[in-house]
Amino acid sequence: MSKFKIVAIALVWASVLSASAQEKGPSFIGVYGGASIPTGNWGKSKLIISTTDYANDPAGFAAIGGLGGVEGAWFFSKHIGIGGLFSYATYNTKDLSTLSLGYEQSLDVDSVHTTAGSYKIWNLMPGVYFNYALAKKLSFTGRVLAGITTVTTPDIQVAVYDGGVYDGTPEQKSATKTSYILDAGAGLSYKVIKHLAVNLKADYFYSKPDIPFENTLRQNRAGRLVPEYDQPLMGLNVSLGVSYLFSGK
Repeated sequence: MSKFKIVAIALVWASVLSASAQEKGPSFIGVYGGASIPTGNWGKSKLIISTTDYANDPAGFAAIGGLGGVEGAWFFSKHIGIGGLFSYATYNTKDLSTLSLGYEQSLDVDSVHTTAGSYKIWNLMPGVYFNYALAKKLSFTGRVLAGITTVTTPDIQVAVYDGGVYDGTPEQKSATKTSYILDAGAGLSYKVIKHLAVNLKADYFYSKPDIPFENTLRQNRAGRLVPEYDQPLMGLNVSLGVSYLFSGK
């Protein structure tokens, strides 16, 4: 084979590889933060008049929380990439007055004072990423992820007063459980400068850990006694972030 043919083939391959590289989407790594809105029974807080119903109430009393995370993806084609995220979210326990009234009714006492901690959730999820350019600097983004989540539930303490006398503090102790989690979302990415973009996105997540609780100072099953929480933990995340772009036009 002549030197001319070798050089020609090399130039063709270089052109193909160059075009392929130019067609790749914007690989990135970034950070983000925002609000997480619990949905379903997990986000409910309702007062049930019936003692029996209230004792088995599936409401999670989770308030709107905050979240933050680190995320990255490598794009092997113009629109499709693989990546993942590591995130943390926390949710206060809301409507404690409603929860207290429910305990008061179900325990049949004069009054109670309820204090509670917060839900804490750690997520690790790999998956598939999507990018489609809408304009020179603006892109539509999407992702479908699946991984593991570790959930810690709030510690709930109920100080009981009956006949004007303090009658102890039953406690639903905090518990931790690891389970699967699914996440799907979409958003917009705007390239501010060559290697820096801001990202606005929304995503929906779903997990279902079956979390057993230890309840202390409970002599019997009277009143609201929740031995486990076997309800989906799901919600909507809305977040804003910044990312460093490694490739892409």
